[in-house]
Amino acid sequence: MANRHQELAQLLRSLQLSHSASSFDDLAMRAAREGLTHEAFLYELAQQEYTYRQQRRLERLLRESQLPREKTFQRLKLKLVWPALDPAD
Repeated sequence: MANRHQELAQLLRSLQLSHSASSFDDLAMRAAREGLTHEAFLYELAQQEYTYRQQRRLERLLRESQLPREKTFQRLKLKLVWPALDPAD
């Protein structure tokens, strides 16, 4: 059984699914406890991988943009950028 577990983790890593490789065992235990179907288990696993990748992508894009973290749309002075969009007028 442990051998199959290791092989599955290796397969997931070779498919570039590193987050799934590190989290599938916890999810499998939860699925067994809650009686999830195979389809529901795979859906949860894919959803976790997708969320993880989206978060990493966002972090990478923010880092590459080199924008100051304190700059937000709420602090943007629209009058300086485009006077017609200033809500204060």
